[in-house]
Amino acid sequence: MSPIKRGRGISANREVTKLGELLAATLDQMDRVAGLYPYLDRLKGIERAELQKLINLCENGAEIADLARWVEYLQKPRTEGRIFIQPNGRYVMDTTGTEFTSGRPIEVYIPGGPDRGWHLGRVEHASRYGGYYFFNDTGDHCPLHEGMLVAVRG
Repeated sequence: MSPIKRGRGISANREVTKLGELLAATLDQMDRVAGLYPYLDRLKGIERAELQKLINLCENGAEIADLARWVEYLQKPRTEGRIFIQPNGRYVMDTTGTEFTSGRPIEVYIPGGPDRGWHLGRVEHASRYGGYYFFNDTGDHCPLHEGMLVAVRG
């Protein structure tokens, strides 16, 4: 992510880095709290109920873990290029040589319509799309095609 200045010299990159660090520390602490099961037998009444609730919440922190993964992903260097189909039926990116198979993260530029702009998602494969397609995390899925502008991070 490039450093973007906002307001009074606040660096978006610095803030996102700090968020990533806080999320990592939060996930570590959630693991420690989730490991407090042995202490439940020593507690009674509301204290037991409170600890049980906290343990359950910490065990089910999927949204926080997902946010942490996205923050880490979005901080990786990004390379744009165009995709072309290979003889094996898979698409490859011209600037990196990245071959796309099902599940590979990809960012696709949609040039027109209401969804115009960059979208994040992954490559998937299905016959209803004629083979490999873009599984859009925020909008309509679409088939991949030669010359499509894409980006990868890593």
